[in-house]
Amino acid sequence: MKFSPIPSSFMEGFSLFDSFILLGHEQPDADCLCSMLGLAEFLKARGKSVTLLAEKPFTRPETLPMETLFQSEWQDSPKEKALVVLLDLSDLTRTGFPAEKIRQYPLMVIDHHASGKPEGDFRYVDPRSPATTLLILKIWEAAGMTPDKQTAERLFFGFSTDTGFFRHLEEETGEVFQAVSTLVDLGASPNRTYKQMSGGRGIGTRRLMGRILERSRMFCSDRILISWEDQNDRDELNTDERDSDKLYQLLQSIEGCEAVALLRMESENRCIIGLRSNNHVDVGKIAAALGGGGHKKASGCAVEMTMDQARTRLIELFEEQL
Repeated sequence: MKFSPIPSSFMEGFSLFDSFILLGHEQPDADCLCSMLGLAEFLKARGKSVTLLAEKPFTRPETLPMETLFQSEWQDSPKEKALVVLLDLSDLTRTGFPAEKIRQYPLMVIDHHASGKPEGDFRYVDPRSPATTLLILKIWEAAGMTPDKQTAERLFFGFSTDTGFFRHLEEETGEVFQAVSTLVDLGASPNRTYKQMSGGRGIGTRRLMGRILERSRMFCSDRILISWEDQNDRDELNTDERDSDKLYQLLQSIEGCEAVALLRMESENRCIIGLRSNNHVDVGKIAAALGGGGHKKASGCAVEMTMDQARTRLIELFEEQL
């Protein structure tokens, strides 16, 4: 695997503006947030003004310590000097902020997802990269600059979460490991990062995981696993997260399982869907069909449906591929 080269016109965009507004996607994960932080440090090192915006509250234990580093209210900047940068997505309608506000500004996109829209005056989109954080490292390198230890740790953390601590990487990814080696040489610790990803969970998260495991059912000739949770579970167990990474690991390890769908009911008629694939099912296409996005093996979306409606539609989409 080779990273795609950074377009020269893209790097020129950093010289044309004095002020930058960095945005990620709704319900930001560590790859999204750490990409924003890594780019912010790059821009500050070049004397730029940076605003970090993210939808709150953060509900993932591994990202909660970062919440104070981000604003959650949109504030207009002088349009002739500000550039909006979307990170870890290519669709400005999925930021959680008003699209009409964003469209008033020139736009830059940095993303590693194949799905999305061709938005942006400046674009660096490389589906070959397993994480947006590695693209931020490439930007530092293209400018002849070296990130400090804290930035290297954040970039490595974002990469590790998006790859399931390397589990999702395929063969011929030597260049990815070379980039990771650079981050480790700069001070990132695989040991500390793994503990940050997997530790600090409340007992309620384990009990919620047990409920979701018990509810899981096989569909599509016993090749697709679907399970769910709702607000009653979260209230009763006093937790708002379920340690999804470990839960996906357990469900995907079941014999015959091709893919997993987890439904998180936000209300009676709104559902957040997480999707993971073991082999040939492209869950990125399924998420895109439902208005979301992601990768072939990991993706997600939000739908305005009841649980029964969402499950029925998912089964239809899985059956189309199987």
